[in-house]
Amino acid sequence: MTGDRPKATSYIDHLETLSKKQLMVMLARQHHERTQPVAVIGMGCRLPGGLDDPRALWSALREGRVLPTEAAGVPADSLGRPRWNLAAPDLAPLAGRLRQGAYLTDVDLFDADRFGIAHEEARHMDPQQRLLLEVAAEALADANLSRERLRGRDVGVYAVAGPVEYPHAWLRGGIPGDGLSAHMSTGSSPSAFSGRIALSLGLNGPAVTVDTASSSMLTAVHLAVRALRARECDVALVGTCNLLLSPFGTGILDRAGMLSPTGRSRPFTRHADGHVRGEGCGVVVLKRYADAVADGDRPYALVRGSAVHAQGDRPGISVASARGQKAVIERALQDADVAPEDVQYVEAQANGSRIGGQIEAETLADAYARRSPDATPLYIGSCKANLGYLETASGAPGLMKTVLALAHAEIPPQPGEEEADPDIPWERTALRLAAKPLPWPTHGRRRAAVSGFGFCGTLAHVVLESAPERPVAAGTARAAEDAGPWPLLLSAHSAEALAGTAARLHRHLRDRADWSPAAVCRTLAEGRDHHAVRYAAVVHDRSALLAALERASAADPGPGLDAPGAPAHLTGAARHARRYVAQEAPATAELWPPDGPRPELLHLPGPALVGRRHWPDHHNWI
Repeated sequence: MTGDRPKATSYIDHLETLSKKQLMVMLARQHHERTQPVAVIGMGCRLPGGLDDPRALWSALREGRVLPTEAAGVPADSLGRPRWNLAAPDLAPLAGRLRQGAYLTDVDLFDADRFGIAHEEARHMDPQQRLLLEVAAEALADANLSRERLRGRDVGVYAVAGPVEYPHAWLRGGIPGDGLSAHMSTGSSPSAFSGRIALSLGLNGPAVTVDTASSSMLTAVHLAVRALRARECDVALVGTCNLLLSPFGTGILDRAGMLSPTGRSRPFTRHADGHVRGEGCGVVVLKRYADAVADGDRPYALVRGSAVHAQGDRPGISVASARGQKAVIERALQDADVAPEDVQYVEAQANGSRIGGQIEAETLADAYARRSPDATPLYIGSCKANLGYLETASGAPGLMKTVLALAHAEIPPQPGEEEADPDIPWERTALRLAAKPLPWPTHGRRRAAVSGFGFCGTLAHVVLESAPERPVAAGTARAAEDAGPWPLLLSAHSAEALAGTAARLHRHLRDRADWSPAAVCRTLAEGRDHHAVRYAAVVHDRSALLAALERASAADPGPGLDAPGAPAHLTGAARHARRYVAQEAPATAELWPPDGPRPELLHLPGPALVGRRHWPDHHNWI
């Protein structure tokens, strides 16, 4: 303390020299820094049902799709082998429950080469760590944050770690005497969830691992937003992953009476009888909104406020607290400076417990001032009805669903709405469930919130808002679109990955109308890292671009330059293409000068990954 006094005294002396107006300006700036909105500029996910990007997630939610978790069966690896041998004497009693779930397949696969990780090390990395790293790379690509665009910026990594179960099989069955590896330590450490991402993606900044159970993702968002506002980092990567590698966790939760006997999560319905376990991974990329605007990003939505709270004076560690739920909501609204009446949708924790859903609904009606049926409707929902309960990772799909709903100005339907729980006072409150895709019930700012409740008592709540529409100067965008032809630049760490990347882009673009060749080419040139295996084409319209992607997705697309003959009017674009395949960096400033018309950056699928099996035999449950 003694060493701090001169500095503190000097600061006070400085304040005394300021005028009242100067003090007011300084305080206003400080208030703005503490409360400025944070933009969600990128997302990535790997969710059950083959939902491998935000667009697939939104399509499934909007259609009201429900995974068949009642009889999913035991998940299989890339060789078609079941994850668990249910005929084993100690697993047979759990067989019925283990066949129910929302599982991912092929979790034994990992693209170690893409991240420069030795295969021996990759074999001993927890698959959750591996999956989180892959999805983090996809989220950065969705945000168009290449290493070049991140140069000189501090990037925070806030990763969520749940139970690490990868070593459980060999602890049960025994490991060969020579099977120990030095990589088992970092491979099984929760701290490596954040450290691995920072190292493998070359990110400089805070790297923190978080575990508050089901509220972990929202707690991590809360910490990341605070760090961005305090300028501890310029960009934040927030992600979570949950894999059910040990079968005994299911047995424990079943013994505790938490699992649904019917194998379905049915929140807010008369049939709610517990939850069904699920797996998945989700990552979001955050940036201060003012920086996102300056950088030309396309935010999905804004984080306006958040709070984390634990109500210590409750009967037991896993007992839900209505007072705690209300407190965390009120604190998040205060942090967001948003009135409760101005929020139109809440993605609830609601995991499938009937009594839990009733308590939460009552709390939402109180905290959001919807106790009267005459109040403005507050729509509530939970994507656990679609995807199952992802436990530690459950905050990711809930947050992404809400962000996408704000971006699309539409509330997706809630499965089971037609069988709403009669013990929730729908008629006496303004709480509602959406029966079908619903246009957002306001024409002003769209606002929503997300709840996450950890089973040990840590509650988190995040308040979101739609991103403002950014006006485009007259003629600017059109001029950029008409200035073709353009060089289409693709790269990857292997020929197989390059073909996969081209195929992903072709699938994404072929049925969409909301893109131009100029915007696609600029996004791929500026928003991607450029690897050694390259392909370049000269394109002049949409059909030419799609045709080039189709050729690049072939097993052997031929030479890296796709501009045969290059007539005179294509010379400029062809020159850039030739330089690119010769391993030069894209001349983006020459192609799209910063002071000239520039097409917007798009959200496009990231580079494809090529999974190889990294799974020692002693990790099999035989």
